[in-house]
Amino acid sequence: MKLKETFTQDNLRTILPSKIALVADLLSKRSGEDPVKIMTDFYRSKTYAMLQNESTKYWWFGPAELCELYRQEVAQGDSSYKKLP
Repeated sequence: MKLKETFTQDNLRTILPSKIALVADLLSKRSGEDPVKIMTDFYRSKTYAMLQNESTKYWWFGPAELCELYRQEVAQGDSSYKKLP
């Protein structure tokens, strides 16, 4: 059985908190912002909306790739949050 076939919408919720914490940590190190604030903002983003939907397969992305997707979202003005450096 392939790894991608073992994830469902229900068990996806078990991996999201650790992935999001890693994304917030990366963003915090780059920007100097509080990781808790970054995490709060990330939970309100389109990137998170895609991540929490199993069918998008965003859960397959690593923290660095998710970080970049979120940074692009913010930079393009798709997010209500300030631009990150």
